[in-house]
Amino acid sequence: MNPCAIISDAVHPMKKFLFILFILTVIVGCGPRFIYSHLDWLIPWYVSDYISLDDTQKNMLQKRLVKQLDWHCRTQLPTYAEMLRVIGRDLAGPDQPVDYAMIRFYYIKLMALWKGLMKQIGSDITDILITASEEQIVELFDNFDKQNQEFMKEYVELPTAKLSENRQKRMNKRLKYWISKPTVEQKEAISSWSMQMVPTSEDWLKNREMIQTKARRLLAPRSRNPEFQARLLELIVNPEPMRSPAYQAKIETNVDLTIKFIIELNRMLTPAQRSYLLNRIESLAADFDKLSCDPREVPKVQGS
Repeated sequence: MNPCAIISDAVHPMKKFLFILFILTVIVGCGPRFIYSHLDWLIPWYVSDYISLDDTQKNMLQKRLVKQLDWHCRTQLPTYAEMLRVIGRDLAGPDQPVDYAMIRFYYIKLMALWKGLMKQIGSDITDILITASEEQIVELFDNFDKQNQEFMKEYVELPTAKLSENRQKRMNKRLKYWISKPTVEQKEAISSWSMQMVPTSEDWLKNREMIQTKARRLLAPRSRNPEFQARLLELIVNPEPMRSPAYQAKIETNVDLTIKFIIELNRMLTPAQRSYLLNRIESLAADFDKLSCDPREVPKVQGS
């Protein structure tokens, strides 16, 4: 029941923020050591999923991947381990107060860590896009369009009741990872939380399309002009101002509901579930402690 991992579901229906490792362990159920050795999906190397890279671009990204993994291992992983252990201490006993301010703090910390990652690697993204040919730019936005259509079918066009049902299934699966099998009472709390959540899928898609439209305009006259690079970097690192007030209000409502759900869930934990949770948290923190940056293990950048 990592609060940060659970809140991420309220913030974004697709888990766009594949937030560094310990959220992914919840989503895919793999250990961080396995995930960390397969970081070819991590931004900006995810670019290769959208455009076919030439050999020069692959080599450039490969060199940057080595540097970024070294930075990440040395400066970020200790922070993740420390944060997990702080969460573990805060959740250690049923009589320890777990209040709104505490969970909100974890959420803000999570967003700050994500922002720090984006600032660190944002220039790599702009540099590869600057080198893109016209054909690659067309390919990039064609793939964005396809992804948008897939999202539309999976999250926007489904009935509200089905979306709520799917959300409950995801949360049950996530909680099973953290606390073992949820009780009947906990499942009822999950159902209540899910039904209260404000639908945001359509807003998310509209916002995504607006960002992509702005990116397309920016990339049309792309160059190594510092002003252009700064504008593109700002869009990549700080896209939040493009959200409409109504969309932002929905996000805040869902975050609020989810924080209250976490507090309620903590109260419902059985002694066995709490022990399971604390062991899970410490195990993940220990894995982060053990991870190392060995350039020989750096994944190769792929390009179709």
